Amino acid sequence: MLTVAELNAIRDRVRKQLSIREPHHRLIIGVGTVGIAAGAREVMVTAMEEVGRRGLDLVVIGEDLAMPASDMPVVKFVSANGEEKVYTKVTAAEVCEIIDSLADTVGKLPGA
Repeated sequence: MLTVAELNAIRDRVRKQLSIREPHHRLIIGVGTVGIAAGAREVMVTAMEEVGRRGLDLVVIGEDLAMPASDMPVVKFVSANGEEKVYTKVTAAEVCEIIDSLADTVGKLPGA
């Protein structure tokens, strides 16, 4: 038989998993071949670490974005209502600044 604490832990874990299905703010990193060659991997890792450290309600995704090579690495913010903002030639340090500027917009995950 499970205790109340164990049941609450299961409930919280399932809620987090289900919240992934709801529309969320997304930070999309252009990690195609050209993006990776331009440093997108470091930008992606830094973005995931920063979002996790802050507990933000922001999903970080890697995609092959169709952008000119001269603009790479590219970071695209898509709000939950579909509005988009594109940042070009982003470094790992700059992605931290971008996330900092978005923190009030996206908010924190429940329980973070």
